[in-house]
Amino acid sequence: MSMTSTASPAVTAPTETVTPPAAITPVVLSGKRRAPFIDFVLRFARNRAALVGLLLVVILIAVALAAPYYYPRDPLRIVGRPELWPFANPRFPLGTDSLGRDIAAVVAHGARTTLMIGLFASLTATIIGVSVGATAAYFGGWVDEVLMRVTELFQTVPNIIFILTVVAVLGQNITNITIAVGVVSWTAIARMTRAEFLSLRDREFVQACRAMGMGNIRIMLGEILPNALPPVIVLSSLVVASAVLFESSVSFLGLGDPNVASWGGLIGQGRTLIRSSWYICAVPGLAIMLTVLALNLVGDGLNDALNPKLRDR
Repeated sequence: MSMTSTASPAVTAPTETVTPPAAITPVVLSGKRRAPFIDFVLRFARNRAALVGLLLVVILIAVALAAPYYYPRDPLRIVGRPELWPFANPRFPLGTDSLGRDIAAVVAHGARTTLMIGLFASLTATIIGVSVGATAAYFGGWVDEVLMRVTELFQTVPNIIFILTVVAVLGQNITNITIAVGVVSWTAIARMTRAEFLSLRDREFVQACRAMGMGNIRIMLGEILPNALPPVIVLSSLVVASAVLFESSVSFLGLGDPNVASWGGLIGQGRTLIRSSWYICAVPGLAIMLTVLALNLVGDGLNDALNPKLRDR
């Protein structure tokens, strides 16, 4: 009996194709990293509307600084015939008001009043708002409750009513108007500062500062506040625009400082002559509109430059 053995076919192992790793291209760092301030300027410069606003603000500052040189005398003195239209006399390019005062001189000196009240009112509001918001957020507890209830109390009072009351009681002068405007404008800054401090007070770098034995004031002012400033700066720039409107409203109602030139006061004087001499209201009204528009455009540009992630989102 013969056995026939059948040979099994050979099994070939599958071959894997190994792809050689791609060549790694070395990354060469060209130059040094730009400073944060340079990045901020470049981001701000990309916003054309903000540049237009900045240009208008620069023009306003130039007019305010040049006012004493071009109009060295009292801008409220009578210098010509009443209700002289613009360009009717080369001496008065913007005409005269109902009393014969040079409107160009009043507008130029009014720019100084507007800038002074806007800047100092914004500074007052920023100091109060940052102090209240930072203290409330950092310490929390009953301190937060008390300060936030005070903030809400100020928010319930109409701003213009509060300003008129303060000016009527304390007197009609620039100092009282500035203080009143600053006092009614700090609540939004306080809430913004509180929100920023709440998001930063428990971060690792703050805990490390506590572990190193730093005091509360040093941590608040030296570590947390610099990181919370960008949105506060934006809000403070917008407070300047609000201060301009508040001051113009107070002067329009006749409670402004009678010894200084004011855009709102000029509008209030010319409102009864709107049909015959409308330019008396139009010229300072245009100045107020352009100033507020420029400040808001600059504020929006600061917001985009200081918060690029928020802008992209």
